[in-house]
Amino acid sequence: MSSSTEVNTNEVIKELYNGSVQSIKNVVPVEHQFESPKMTTNPLNVEYGVLIGYSGTFKGDLLIQADHHVFSSIGEALYGMQLSEEMLDSFSGELGNMLAGGLSTHLANAGIDTDITHPTIISGNANLSGFKRILEVEIHYPSIGDMKMSLLLNQ
Repeated sequence: MSSSTEVNTNEVIKELYNGSVQSIKNVVPVEHQFESPKMTTNPLNVEYGVLIGYSGTFKGDLLIQADHHVFSSIGEALYGMQLSEEMLDSFSGELGNMLAGGLSTHLANAGIDTDITHPTIISGNANLSGFKRILEVEIHYPSIGDMKMSLLLNQ
């Protein structure tokens, strides 16, 4: 990989991260604290979350993980009413769409071409691997619990 390609890749990763963080801040109306991001190559174990793929200039996935309660509380904060269990998967997918849409808009404004896939709900005990690296950040919502955002990077 040439030096200019590496700089370009690092710039895209920076924009992916910044866009994801900004999207979460814009969409989730709950007091929050972001931890410092960490890079890993370890497989991920997911109990519950939503996965959205992105392609274009850079290929990978955005994964948002949290307990059912956290997703439900975010839904209540957004819509002013409790979500039934039957609606939780649908809402989680919609939350993923809103976050990925915000990320896609941020990337477009930064001149990075991207497209997103439909959300995939992961429920149970799934192990995700096959990515070159993962940039992840913990998000603490003092009133409802924690969430983890992971950018699964294939480049």
